[in-house]
Amino acid sequence: MKTIQLFLGGGVKLLHGEGADLSGYRNEVIDPVISQLNSTEHSKSLFIAKDYSDLPRNVVKGGTQETVYNHYIRKEADVALFILDGAVGAVTKQEIDVAVKSTMKTKHPLVYIYGIDINIKEELKDYLDHEGVYYQHFITKGELAGKIKDDLIASEHKITKRRIIRWMQSLLITLMLSVCIVAFVRHNRNVNIDVISQCSAQLYLMRYKDVNIKADTTIFDKETLLQFKYDDSVLEGNDRYVYPIYNDSTITSSVPVFRLKLNNKHRNTIVLVEAFLEIDNYRHNANECGKCFEQSIVEIPNVYTVQVDTVSNDYLLKGFRQSIAYGEIDDRYAFAVNAKEDCSFRMRVRAKAQTGEYLYSNYICLDFKK
Repeated sequence: MKTIQLFLGGGVKLLHGEGADLSGYRNEVIDPVISQLNSTEHSKSLFIAKDYSDLPRNVVKGGTQETVYNHYIRKEADVALFILDGAVGAVTKQEIDVAVKSTMKTKHPLVYIYGIDINIKEELKDYLDHEGVYYQHFITKGELAGKIKDDLIASEHKITKRRIIRWMQSLLITLMLSVCIVAFVRHNRNVNIDVISQCSAQLYLMRYKDVNIKADTTIFDKETLLQFKYDDSVLEGNDRYVYPIYNDSTITSSVPVFRLKLNNKHRNTIVLVEAFLEIDNYRHNANECGKCFEQSIVEIPNVYTVQVDTVSNDYLLKGFRQSIAYGEIDDRYAFAVNAKEDCSFRMRVRAKAQTGEYLYSNYICLDFKK
């Protein structure tokens, strides 16, 4: 059973009588009507009436008792019922104003005003007429009881209807939010995949003259640069073979350096948080010349060297974290590859996006001959 909260206003003497006389409107009119409605066999609501005497007397520091009444009228009362008989005090006028303004703003609470001589109270009557507030005249307490009963029955239907509407709206909002969340998740998932599908990662071998430029120093002199000859894997196509440490009978003095070129054609910025070098198809090669050479590795600033073991594996590319905006081409990241023996293998870069998706480069085949 749902409760309907009533605020009763109109003055202490009107509601409770004066002195030992308990012939106030609450005792003789309002409470009997509420008792009758609550005791109805098929009653679906329970009316609970409160006036100044039923509300908390403890007031927070800096507040007044009237703030307690006004808060109850605005926030908790479903119906505000006022009885006017004779002079209307300033406190009652304020309570009526609070109830009316709250109703105009939030349609809560329902306001009912009853008066014996309300016609002669021109100021209050003009205010009620101007705001379009519902009010009625009464002469006897019996007439007032009938009007209150009819209005409370009507208010019960209105309040029940509003609660059903609010419940349905809340349910609809919940369903719409659920659908939006599911759609958002699915959309983002598709967007993530779409972002990756519109990005490319190309792995190619750097010319050693370009290594000089990247390191911003002369690591390899001109005579040394003339010794390097290899297939340039910057050309399109997979499985480009690179012979990084071989030039006729000349042994080079450095490991090969590779650059990763990233291209983003999607509207969103893609953030790649880490990358791995995938090594597979590893094969040991017999030294054709029957002689092993000790390779001297040249340390290149800001270029991480991957030491490939004798088995296929994944190697973390240290220092990798790239952010590529729409339409941007980024080839700032470079790394070197070295092997402990004569061998050949296939490699590619696997970069992980912040979304959890992976971006793969092309394959390059390496053939180490020492």
